[in-house]
Parts: sequence; structure tokens; C-alpha cells
Amino acid sequence: MTLPDTLVIEQPWGAARHLFGTRYETHAYTEHGAPVVAVAERKRLGPLRKLLRATGFSGRTTFDLVVSHLGQPLLLIRKGPGKPPTQVSRPDGVPIGSVRKESRSHYALLDPSGRRICYFGDVAGFTQGAIARRDGRRVRQDVLRLHPGAAEPARSLALATGLVFDIVRGVGTNHTGGGGFDFPAA
Repeated sequence: MTLPDTLVIEQPWGAARHLFGTRYETHAYTEHGAPVVAVAERKRLGPLRKLLRATGFSGRTTFDLVVSHLGQPLLLIRKGPGKPPTQVSRPDGVPIGSVRKESRSHYALLDPSGRRICYFGDVAGFTQGAIARRDGRRVRQDVLRLHPGAAEPARSLALATGLVFDIVRGVGTNHTGGGGFDFPAA
């Protein structure tokens, strides 16, 4: 499946999500509102990980996610404990590469051997965190704009970075720490 160059990425937003949300979940739509992909945890969370995810340690817990379209897996995204790179692979487990946070605003896209291909900003634009409504629920909307003609594997790695931005930047599911960029849409 070829995904569009622009995706509106949404995740649930509200008091209950902030205080009790421990599972990572996002959905991506076209600019016209058609659903494209969903990102969800692949496994159930144990009690210790649930507890850590409800705290400021959420970003340092492990994440094992699947990106799917109509139930068909497109990408697997994993992050180990601490601050390792976020690993991206195809559904059959073949590694595509990884994403490593190098500074507050620079995310390196790495090939499977760990060599830098480019930076996230070289192949995509990303707008963070406008709060909006979809189907009567509050959601945070991020917008990912992949540069047309971006080559693989950089395109897939940039897509994964946008879909799991909170994990790549090290926040995880804890949104109570104040990121400074979550604001209502005008």
C-alpha cells in the first residue's frame, strides 16, 4: 500500500487519557478525513509497565507497536527500556532501520546497521499538537508531510517517526509533564 504524502495523526486527548492512559494509540487520516492507518500496542501491558506508563517514566518503558491498514500490518515499531533508538521493521520482522533522538529537534534516521541516512527534517515536515474534535471526542492532531519522492527506507522511517512521535521524543504516554505545544486549534 502506498500511503499519502500528508497524514493527519490523531490520538485521544482529555483528562482521563492524561491521568490514566497507559496504552499507546494513534490513528492517521488523509487531509480530507479518510482513515488510513492505526497504531496500537501489539501485546497486553503487565501491571508494572502500566504503573510506569502512568508516571513520568513512561517514555523509558518498552513499546511494541504495529502500524496497520484495515487490519493488515504495515510496520512494526519497537523501543526498548531507557533511551535506545526506536526500531522499525516490516511485518515479517525484516529491519528497515531505526530512529534516534540526537537533540531536542533532531531525529536521525538510521539504516539497519546503525549508519545515519539523514535527519527526519530532511524528508518530512511535522506540525505538533493542535487539539481538535473528531466524532465528538477531543483529539490531538499532528500533521506529517512527507516530501514527495522521499526514497526508502527514509520514507518509512519518517512515517514511523511521525506516527509514534511521543515515543521517539521520549514522552511515551505521559502527557502531564507539559510539552508546551499542545494547544486548541483556532
